[in-house]
Amino acid sequence: MSPQVPVKIILGTHTIGDVAQMPGLIHFDNEKDVQGLLDAFHSRGYRDLDTASNYPGSEARLGQTGAASRFTMHTKVRGMGNGDSEPSKIELSIKKSLEDLQTSTVDTMFLHVPDRQTPLEDTAKAMNDAYLQGRFKKWGISNFTAAEVEELIKICETKGYVKPSVYEGHYNAIVRGGEKELFPLLRKHHMAFFAYSPAAGGIFSDKTSTTARWSKDNLIGNLYSTLYGKAPVQTAVATVRDSAAKHGISGHAAALRWTAFHSILDGKYGDAVLFAVSKMEQLYDTLDAIEAGPLPTDLAEAITAVYATVEGSEPPYHL
Repeated sequence: MSPQVPVKIILGTHTIGDVAQMPGLIHFDNEKDVQGLLDAFHSRGYRDLDTASNYPGSEARLGQTGAASRFTMHTKVRGMGNGDSEPSKIELSIKKSLEDLQTSTVDTMFLHVPDRQTPLEDTAKAMNDAYLQGRFKKWGISNFTAAEVEELIKICETKGYVKPSVYEGHYNAIVRGGEKELFPLLRKHHMAFFAYSPAAGGIFSDKTSTTARWSKDNLIGNLYSTLYGKAPVQTAVATVRDSAAKHGISGHAAALRWTAFHSILDGKYGDAVLFAVSKMEQLYDTLDAIEAGPLPTDLAEAITAVYATVEGSEPPYHL
């Protein structure tokens, strides 16, 4: 059943940045191209951008185009774990993000990945301090396990800190493990969910073998190939493609529309679908697919049923 309140649509900007640092994965570098992408997204009526200090040059290029003056900005503290969430590092990362974005505050500041070396108490205090300084309106966490989310919330409640109110995670027709343990926790604490890879990184498209996102020659491509490479997952993908083809819908569009309209996501909780593109054509195709609305009932049910064939073999919702 489709949610009564539509989910929010957010443009992910990890493909905006310094192409010299991540060739093949960054596609919008110069100011004209970045501005063109943002103008096109804005012209369709959408107002949310997701970025991160880990994305090389993304925040700076968004700042150059004045993105924060017309979009709601969501960004993330720099780090890949290993002590990156120490209070002093969080403070420096937030300061640089705001400088690069050329704004004094953002809507959401996420902890990008769990740092399992730094005590969560220290991390929670640092985020609370930054919130009190007005650096962001709310804060969130990304890629944490449900147990880590629960521990962090308990710390905030005990210490009187502002609690995280958004979770950004891996979620689509194949990656649904979070429905069991994570989503009940988020709903209990009134936390929204932002779903990245809503169409599983394009795996339902027949073009995955030719895209950098799936090339084993780069870090992200190798990761996605590993995550989605198991036989049950590949079989499930073929099933979705075949079912969608009977309706004249591409596998990619069907998977995207399933996540937006037929999954556990619901706009009444502030949930969102987050996607990125490597060229302008993909922006238009993605928005066209979403704006086409819910899928035919039998196709939606067929995609929903696919998870039973991959459960236990699917990629995790967390890191």
